[in-house]
Amino acid sequence: MDNRLVGQIGENAAADVMRAKGYTILKRNYRCRYGEIDIIAEKYGEMAFVEVKTRQSLKFGRPCEAIDEEKKNHIRKTARSYLNEMREKGYVPRKYNYQIVEVTIEHTEYAF
Repeated sequence: MDNRLVGQIGENAAADVMRAKGYTILKRNYRCRYGEIDIIAEKYGEMAFVEVKTRQSLKFGRPCEAIDEEKKNHIRKTARSYLNEMREKGYVPRKYNYQIVEVTIEHTEYAF
């Protein structure tokens, strides 16, 4: 399956799970010069910057293991850019945090 399609499936599933947990999705695929944040959501006035990692198997480890320090720094810088844009519009969240949603798509052909 095409990696881009796998990523879209994972992001859609992650957004559905977050909504089911009471989050409001504010923005998807926010981009700026520093990078991209897959989902920006809010719950109880706290903003969440969410990285979604989707894999088709656990052969090479858990999806979250692909998030290294460089990626974390890009996410932090991108989040600051988004927060600055929101401040300019008069919105300042009380708190914010960083989250990871891992999605694994396992398909076993000829299972029995």
